[in-house]
Amino acid sequence: MNNDELLSILNGIWQRLAKAVDDPADPWRLPVLGTQGLNGPSARTMVMRSADAAGRVLTAQTDIRSTKIPGFRKDPRVAWLFFDPTKQEQVRATGRAVIHHDDDITLRAWPSVPETNQLNYATAHEPGATIDAPALGQATSDDLAEAYKNFAVIRCELTAIDWLQLGTTAHRRSQFSWNGAEWLATWAVP
Repeated sequence: MNNDELLSILNGIWQRLAKAVDDPADPWRLPVLGTQGLNGPSARTMVMRSADAAGRVLTAQTDIRSTKIPGFRKDPRVAWLFFDPTKQEQVRATGRAVIHHDDDITLRAWPSVPETNQLNYATAHEPGATIDAPALGQATSDDLAEAYKNFAVIRCELTAIDWLQLGTTAHRRSQFSWNGAEWLATWAVP
């Protein structure tokens, strides 16, 4: 990448993503994750759990029983959408997701999940199951070892990033694509 301004934008995106992981007030902490589910396109808000610029990886966590898991396995392509309404800045990122369940990645991630959130994985029914009352959707056990059995990490390796900055008089847009060795960057029409 030979343009210093484009490199600065890409570095700024990764720095902002890393900061958002630990800042509950940052709107980038709650991006939309789009997938191609078994019944067509699907989008949901996820909590971004990590952002690794060197590995080009974003992660989120989910219940292995979720209906999105078969969709990831059928078609691992994903799209992330980040938007900051105050700064009028949007980032769209695409890549491939790998689901980790009961492996080294989930073993390392599980201790960092607050206990109250760990209990979310201890429900008797899978996410999205029809229930007769809201209370039936809550944890039925405080056995964290049992809850861990349902814990999964979605690890997404990014291959493209599209940045858009809205302005009052002009908008700016740049695009970044991974060629296998480095990010290629270009300006684009907003």
